[in-house]
Amino acid sequence: MTRRGSAPLVGALLRWYEEVGRDLPWRRHREPYAIWVSEVMLQQTQVRTVLPYFERWLRRFPTLSALAAADEDAVLHAWEGLGYYSRARNLRRAARTVVEEHGGELPRTAAALRALPGIGEYSAAAIASIAFDEPVPVIDGNVVRVLSRVYALRGDPTRAPVKHELRERARRLVPEERPGDFNQALMELGATVCVPERPRCGTCPLTRHCRAQAEGLAAVLPELPPRPSPQAVAMAAAVVVRRGRVAVMRLPKNAPRWPSMWVFPNGELAPGEPVERGAERIARDVAGLAVRAETQLGVLKHSVTRFRIHLAVTRCKHESGPTRAQPELAWRRIDELGALAMPAAHRRIAGWLG
Repeated sequence: MTRRGSAPLVGALLRWYEEVGRDLPWRRHREPYAIWVSEVMLQQTQVRTVLPYFERWLRRFPTLSALAAADEDAVLHAWEGLGYYSRARNLRRAARTVVEEHGGELPRTAAALRALPGIGEYSAAAIASIAFDEPVPVIDGNVVRVLSRVYALRGDPTRAPVKHELRERARRLVPEERPGDFNQALMELGATVCVPERPRCGTCPLTRHCRAQAEGLAAVLPELPPRPSPQAVAMAAAVVVRRGRVAVMRLPKNAPRWPSMWVFPNGELAPGEPVERGAERIARDVAGLAVRAETQLGVLKHSVTRFRIHLAVTRCKHESGPTRAQPELAWRRIDELGALAMPAAHRRIAGWLG
């Protein structure tokens, strides 16, 4: 049942979605596990990036039980390159909880789903509405943008009272029939038509319902706060070579970034510190290795949260220090690096070596 007053808008959006909605693998069925995986992968990641990961993931972990039985290294390796690795760890933790406490079946309501590790309000609502037809609103950045424009809501949507108003508008819009399709349609509209810059109002199915379009506000809404400028960080990594093997380190489980993953010894450069001297110092400080810098292999540029990192990579010759495997340090042949779970930047370094 569609709520009175919203029927024309809901109908127009659903008809548009049926006609032009993207053919995505997680939309071809209603398997709750696959929908859950897709929603977690899509957090802070674009659809085109997620597609190959999603298909590989389901080949490797085809069922919730298979994921629950997997070890953490295998899960991290399958996630490698998607970033925000806590998402993968929480998927595995939640799968184990579902097997142990829910008989291997995902809970069917948003409230119950939120009790699982790593499932917040957005993910719970998306899974519950798409997989189980619960009429709950899904609010992400795309939905905020669409509703801010449709209702011409002025003010910061990340703060009350605009945030509360958006939630209430979304709640009243969600139909009791096909709530999952409606939520996906709303997100799809924001991702493909009602985009942040130069919205394609001429092709929008909601143009006649959109107050921002009528009032000439589409280009300025939503009124989001400015993003802080990224902070540049200069770092160095040491590729330490000894008898055909290289030194890699496994980060501790409580590391603030990339816990339990394998990296080359690396750290931040001091202001004005030459890259070669920095690589030698970092190898000594973080790995206990005395090395001599030989050649620069290249510079990687990547972003982590609000930091823009320049990572200078130097090949170094081992001179002294631990030569046997330790819990935090290992010597691996280059052809063995592919089996280790590594962050994307360090996987690229490993690629340079092979």
